[in-house]
Amino acid sequence: MTVLAHGVGDRHDLPLPLDLVLQAAAVALLASFLGLGVLWTKPRFTPRADRAHQPDRAPQTVRAPQTVRAPWTVRAPWTVRAPWTVRAPWTVRAPWTVRAPWTDRTPRADRWWPLRVVVAVGLVFVPAVAWPHLVFVLGWVGVAVLSMALGPVWRVVNPLRLVLRVSRRRAYPAWLGYWPAAASLLAFTWVELVEPDALGWFLAAYALVGVIGGVLYGEAWFANADGFEVYSTLLGRLSPLWGNPFRALVATPVKPGLVALIAVCLGSTAFDSIGSMPSWARLGVVPDSVGLVGAVALVAAGYLVACRAFGAELAHSLIPIVAGYVVAHYYSLLVVEGQRAVALLVGVEGFTPSEALVAPAVVASVQIGAVLAGHLLAVVSAHDRSLALLPAQRHLTGQVPLLLLMVGYTAGGLALLFAG
Repeated sequence: MTVLAHGVGDRHDLPLPLDLVLQAAAVALLASFLGLGVLWTKPRFTPRADRAHQPDRAPQTVRAPQTVRAPWTVRAPWTVRAPWTVRAPWTVRAPWTVRAPWTDRTPRADRWWPLRVVVAVGLVFVPAVAWPHLVFVLGWVGVAVLSMALGPVWRVVNPLRLVLRVSRRRAYPAWLGYWPAAASLLAFTWVELVEPDALGWFLAAYALVGVIGGVLYGEAWFANADGFEVYSTLLGRLSPLWGNPFRALVATPVKPGLVALIAVCLGSTAFDSIGSMPSWARLGVVPDSVGLVGAVALVAAGYLVACRAFGAELAHSLIPIVAGYVVAHYYSLLVVEGQRAVALLVGVEGFTPSEALVAPAVVASVQIGAVLAGHLLAVVSAHDRSLALLPAQRHLTGQVPLLLLMVGYTAGGLALLFAG
């Protein structure tokens, strides 16, 4: 099945027996919930200082014990160290320890500024015809997928961060939280799904606001208010290069606007499927803008009702669901239109992309696997955090509303995915 998507090309989906898919998904979630309830009775991923995700601190490197004192070593009464005290020769740096390079920031200069200069200069030479593909395909989808694998890549390449070299670095208002990021992502998804012709105006406004915010508030602006950077950072918490993804998820800062931000990511993806359905086209009296806002509001309301006892403390558990739907929903778009985007960037028009990787069996496997993997990771993350927040007698019953919410997200997401 092929549908027009995002004004840049086609997205290929395979209609499968939806009833079997939904049954399998529900069984997988219920089985995982029961298994975790019996076997996982204590929280293992407790929140701690978010060292790996703070811009001014790099993750600590794990080292083997450095010094081993020989058992026969004695200290003379006059406090002279015995000459045969030795350092264990096997003391080495663990070879698998990876330092995420984009988490380093020196006080005097940002080490990534040359790359951002290259990106900024390169954007000047992008052909006009390539901008929709560059933004909607490589930027919105490609950066998201790279962030899941490598970490927050937008933090590295964001050319607006060049203003940090002249920033006044005022204190960022705590009450703002992630609200500016949520608003900017909602505006972007409106352009993507409702009014693609407004892309130029959006990019100009995004750049202007980003420069002003960066000059006034410095690093804090991009970490909290830049929608694309916050989005990339949230998905980057799933990267294995940052260590245990569950620890990275539970360390997500709980700030105002976090639920709204995640609701925009999920709701906009849901509306993308809804808007491509023939039944939605027949409801011509309902503007697409209303549908987009309604989908976002429905996702947010579902979470707030199911998790009213937790507030935003479990919002991080929805990040794997966001990642799963990004891969499932945009896989074929990225594979096919990503090729066309590269061709347009180098000035080749009329290019016919290969569709070898969007065969029905491949698309179906990616979509179902991504959705189920995202939800299973979400169940584990939510269960572990709930154990720390709920009293012992409510460890299972207190999670039932959240489980029902995730089953609803799964059923609704798969239904929209394959119906759209």
